Amino acid sequence: MEIFNDPEGYSKWYKIHEKSYESEKRLVSSFNLRDCLDVGSGPGIFHEVIKGNVISLDISIFMLINAPEKEDRVQGDALQLPFRDNAFPCVFSSVTVCFVEDPRKLVKEMKRVSKNKVVICYVPRDSPFGMYYEALGKNGHKYYSHANFVSKRELYEAFTSEGMKIKAIRSTLFFSPNEDEKIDEIREGDSGSFVCVEAVKQ
Repeated sequence: MEIFNDPEGYSKWYKIHEKSYESEKRLVSSFNLRDCLDVGSGPGIFHEVIKGNVISLDISIFMLINAPEKEDRVQGDALQLPFRDNAFPCVFSSVTVCFVEDPRKLVKEMKRVSKNKVVICYVPRDSPFGMYYEALGKNGHKYYSHANFVSKRELYEAFTSEGMKIKAIRSTLFFSPNEDEKIDEIREGDSGSFVCVEAVKQ
């Protein structure tokens, strides 16, 4: 997909929306992630708040070239992860679930290669920004026209269908798309527009 071959454009979004990005980083940081595989890593936007060893997995070699050089980088498909079972203490992804055809298969693969924990962060279709981005996509937006936003229920059902237990749900970005951006708080639950879900194997 052409949009995944533009790491500069991808990173530019986070620079333009620096307050939203800071809010999202704080949310990811709240999960105290360590030694993770990042599925659909892009250029490693959240790696500064993940401790220990981080491995980047992305379908685009152009994204991986721009990922941190000190990290291991693997080109591969998020729906067919090129790793053995139980390979990583932690498997993480941010917004990847919004750009795959089969969210349940993504969860299944992330669970398979994780020893225990999976954390997925995303913009739910049924959140204020999810609805806004989906509308932009229908009008031909460069990025969002390729997105396949999922609802909160769809993601939760994907976890439970794979026999995983949802351990924590937190979110941020509580302002509307029509309001000025700000560095927002983190709350328990999924009422924000950027939501992270931690699930564990049972």
